[in-house]
Amino acid sequence: MLVTTAGVSFRSVSKIFINLNLYLRLNLRIPTHTTVLNWTKKQGISQFREKEFYNTEKWVLICDESIQFGNKKLLLVLAVPEKRCSKNKALSYKDLTPLVLKVNQSWKGDDIATVIKQHIDLEQISYCISDTGSNLVSAIEALKCTHIPDVNHKFSIVIKQAFENNAVFNEYTKALSLLRAQKSMSKIARIVPPNQRIMNRFMNLTPLFKWGINMITLLDTNQLMAEEKTTLSFMETYREFIIDTYQILIRLEKIQKILKNKGFSKAFAIEVNKMFSDIKSDNSLKILAEINRYFVYLTSKAEDKTNKTICCSSDIIESCFGKYKEIVKGNKTVGISDLCLCIAAMTGNNCSDKNKVQEAMETVSMKQVKEWRTKNISKTLFAEKNELNKKIDRIYFTEK
Repeated sequence: MLVTTAGVSFRSVSKIFINLNLYLRLNLRIPTHTTVLNWTKKQGISQFREKEFYNTEKWVLICDESIQFGNKKLLLVLAVPEKRCSKNKALSYKDLTPLVLKVNQSWKGDDIATVIKQHIDLEQISYCISDTGSNLVSAIEALKCTHIPDVNHKFSIVIKQAFENNAVFNEYTKALSLLRAQKSMSKIARIVPPNQRIMNRFMNLTPLFKWGINMITLLDTNQLMAEEKTTLSFMETYREFIIDTYQILIRLEKIQKILKNKGFSKAFAIEVNKMFSDIKSDNSLKILAEINRYFVYLTSKAEDKTNKTICCSSDIIESCFGKYKEIVKGNKTVGISDLCLCIAAMTGNNCSDKNKVQEAMETVSMKQVKEWRTKNISKTLFAEKNELNKKIDRIYFTEK
């Protein structure tokens, strides 16, 4: 629990126990980092279910693949009961059941579809949520399942279409980049804008335009030093654009927040148009038109369901990957190992149930962990490097 819920590293667990014993005189037995690692793997194995388990109700699948670790990619598919998606509440780790956790050098659509079919009968799948990656979309089409595009990625595409080739936007962001480069180490560094993401920069533009609004406010109220005013004088050129774009972005954030927590329903699509009723710029109209197209698509999918509310966010799977990357960040050269079982260990109600945790420790053997590793991970990058080094050693030994 210290690892999966508190973000403590495996080696730090032992140190925590040592300090508890030292200062609180608890006399607890101290587990080694290897023991805690094995416990985590056992807990992860215990969260997987047999194919028959999924036959009792309909399920929503959330699919994604990790960025590349070494020469491998990790495919993760999570299953959520469809009835859970109508509770007007964002998904949590307790709602998840790990369906697929498997490593490959690359994941093509047919490969993903084949693996999913091995773990669940297709008639039990209500719909699948994923980003718009071509391999994931292709896999869902091959399964003949309904695809729901993740709202984060969809809105990112909508914003990109509106601003990528916008001359004013490009001039504004270039001016901010120049300001960062020139003034980050100066005495007026406090007015330097936040860094812009290089990858997926259109997913997080709000801080950039919020900074713009703040600087305009400080300029209007005469709260800056003379040098700061001079440096920011270019902002007046972009005043109208900054204010308009910020208004668009905060509305989009509000829409995303509602969709992530309450899901999508036809009634909500009407509310969204009201949110944009007070701004009529070209960019806002373009974005609203694209959002409405997205909502028309979601409405057509929702009408096929007895439950009219559908989940359209894959934030929970991004969170799983985020926690996993945090755990392995100090040892990336190993590649993807069976330590990815920590993702499965975070899911389900069992991880917080003392009796279920004890049962997992007692019933899952290290032999099962090894079998799972052989089937789903194959060789790690570290193992491949070791094999190569052994060949080199044999060559040197033969020569000698």
